[in-house]
Amino acid sequence: MACERLTEPSAKALLKETDNFLFDCDGVLWDGRGVIPGSLETIIKLKELGKKVFYITNNSSRTREQYLEKCKQYGYPATVEEIVCTAYVAALYLRNISFKDKVYVVGNPAMGKELDQQGIRHTGIGPCPLQGTAADWIDMKLDPEVKCVLVGFDGHLSYMKIMYAATYLQNPECLFVATNEDTHLPVSNSSVRIPGTGTMVAAVKTPAQREPIVVGKPERPMFEELQKLHNLDPARCVMVGDRINSDIGLAKMCGLKSLLVLTGVTAESELPLQDDVSRTGITGKRFEADFSAATELCTSRQPVRDGGLKEFVFLPEF
Repeated sequence: MACERLTEPSAKALLKETDNFLFDCDGVLWDGRGVIPGSLETIIKLKELGKKVFYITNNSSRTREQYLEKCKQYGYPATVEEIVCTAYVAALYLRNISFKDKVYVVGNPAMGKELDQQGIRHTGIGPCPLQGTAADWIDMKLDPEVKCVLVGFDGHLSYMKIMYAATYLQNPECLFVATNEDTHLPVSNSSVRIPGTGTMVAAVKTPAQREPIVVGKPERPMFEELQKLHNLDPARCVMVGDRINSDIGLAKMCGLKSLLVLTGVTAESELPLQDDVSRTGITGKRFEADFSAATELCTSRQPVRDGGLKEFVFLPEF
């Protein structure tokens, strides 16, 4: 089924058949400029209606506790149990498979903190500048305890880190785990393209000639963790996001309903809507949202900032 634009009647129907709303964060609730207009009112209204709200992010640069602080800073009602981030899910994945060795991390301090909380030893976080020449590199010393390479967002990505990670991965018994493969970060009203974690993952998997186990969206581990903690029925859940390949992909992978908003990565011009699917000719080789929202989702219609898209559909009073 092609994506259907959400209207007031379909919004009412969606609310009646949904108990749990899973929100992506960056590009949906906030972006680099702050809170996206209408999003805070939406979360508050949904909670007033008795709906459960969860915050589901591929961003690996914060722990769950740090995300809780960010939610509080912006005014979003949240508890740590309602937050799932990839730094946490990656550490939890390793704990659940009883991983006992050391992890080489191409990543950031938040990933290290989540690994620490699960009792998993790690190395590699922080700067690793280029040293030596090819003659030196062929004799590089590796840590024999490393049996996993974990790749997330790394602002210190370097040639040496890529080399260490790819070399560890030449051992077929070394696990290769990635937090996500998002291509870039959502930024509104700017031509700047900020590379995402997919950049770091591609840099490692290309020389390693291996594919990672991805724990973030659109793969199942993120939803499965929430499902266990809160006994969620997938049929009564909707995923709200701005990326077709990750947010909507997660919904399709896990049997959730999906709502695509146009405040982040995906533009309305990319959508095959119900009335133009024959014109676009797009087939099932890509994920399609159940609904898209192009107007505000809040109880009072308010202007969006200049140049912005109206991101949510009107939420009717009950």
